[in-house]
Amino acid sequence: MKDILSLIPYELNDYVKSLIEGQDLIIKTVPKRRTKHGDYRKLNNKHIITINHIDNKYRFLLILIHELAHFNIYKKNIRTSPHGTIWKNEFKKLLQPVLDKNLFPSDLQSLIEAHMKNPKSSFSYDSPLEMELNKYDNENENYTYLEDIDIGNIFRYNNDKLYKKIKKRRKRYLCIENDSGRKYLFLPHAKVKLI
Repeated sequence: MKDILSLIPYELNDYVKSLIEGQDLIIKTVPKRRTKHGDYRKLNNKHIITINHIDNKYRFLLILIHELAHFNIYKKNIRTSPHGTIWKNEFKKLLQPVLDKNLFPSDLQSLIEAHMKNPKSSFSYDSPLEMELNKYDNENENYTYLEDIDIGNIFRYNNDKLYKKIKKRRKRYLCIENDSGRKYLFLPHAKVKLI
């Protein structure tokens, strides 16, 4: 547990300890995954939460509480959709004491409060919140947000393929992969390298 507590803001150690002490629960950090920040599952009669190892204490805390909400719902033996109303209410209940302490920087606090009115399955779908959380990452990446480059520009995504930004569709951007011509939708806060 000491490892997990070192990854969240110190002022919240007692609260988080109160959520996980005495629970039949394993919490592990794992190497960063591209497709998810964390997950909860029951495997071989063991409750397991895995969270990507990150240095951003605010992001880690939010992911941990998100996954603890899944764990609590499972413990109550409630059959529900993974991110439905019951989960949302549990997530709000667990995060409210954290928000009440006003420990987040003010811009981040207000974006989290707005997000928690109707939390999504991932913070990644909330571009303003995701971009604010990125400010507290310790990674020294040199990137540009997709929303900040002009239509028609070419960019590299995930140090991988090249894409061309075509147009905005509601909240996401339509882009075409250069080699295959396949079309993809990207979130505005996708971290890209302009070519």
